[in-house]
Amino acid sequence: MIAAFLGTFRAMSDESGRSGDTSTGTLPPTTPNAEPGHGGRRGLQLPGFGGLVRLVALLVVLAVAASAISFVAGWRPSFLHNPFKKQTIDRSEPAVVRSLETINDYHAASAHLEVVVDVQTTTKYIPSWLSGEQVLFVGVGTVDSVVSFKGLDASRVTVSPDGKSVTIKLPTPTLGKPALDLQKSYVVARQRGALTRVGNLFGGQSKDQGLYIKATQQMSAAAASDGQLVALGKQNTTAMLRGLLGALGYTNVTVTFEEDKK
Repeated sequence: MIAAFLGTFRAMSDESGRSGDTSTGTLPPTTPNAEPGHGGRRGLQLPGFGGLVRLVALLVVLAVAASAISFVAGWRPSFLHNPFKKQTIDRSEPAVVRSLETINDYHAASAHLEVVVDVQTTTKYIPSWLSGEQVLFVGVGTVDSVVSFKGLDASRVTVSPDGKSVTIKLPTPTLGKPALDLQKSYVVARQRGALTRVGNLFGGQSKDQGLYIKATQQMSAAAASDGQLVALGKQNTTAMLRGLLGALGYTNVTVTFEEDKK
């Protein structure tokens, strides 16, 4: 019985093998480099996890390099935003009006001055390269010639009986406070000792305020040195009053100052 069963199974195997053969007698087409188990075709292969990580890292490096170059060179393409762009945040509070003051001064003339301040600070027994500072500062500002009209009353104004002449007596012009223009003033050179530099890194206070005071003092001295600014103030004040009173019908306007002997 077992022999009969084996013979039947062998006959069925031979028939199935013959029915699977092609009758054309040609070999089936093959694909070069085909891998077994894939039907003769190579599928689309995606990069692995390691490849993706390397690709992302490369893109990040390129973006950072481009941003650094644009930051240093001051140029960047229109589509690339600079991640290192500086931003200024203004947290200043609005101005508050504390008081109002009436001004009775006439600024008749102005002198534009430029002074050079050379200040050096040293420490005793310590060389300047170790401790000390030297600053060369150029200060630009103005000083005005000011005439006060505060005390101008009837006792200082004399009108002729015919109403055509008037005499006005004014106080002598004075020099106003120097106005330092910080936008035009600048530090030419600043040299610090090694210890002074370290101290400034840990909150050392700037001494520029002293430079400003020194510059304004020099401006005041320069404006008062030759008296030209005061003389110009007198001249301009006289011209202003003559024009103003002449428009009111006075044909003879005389302006004197307290120190003048007339």
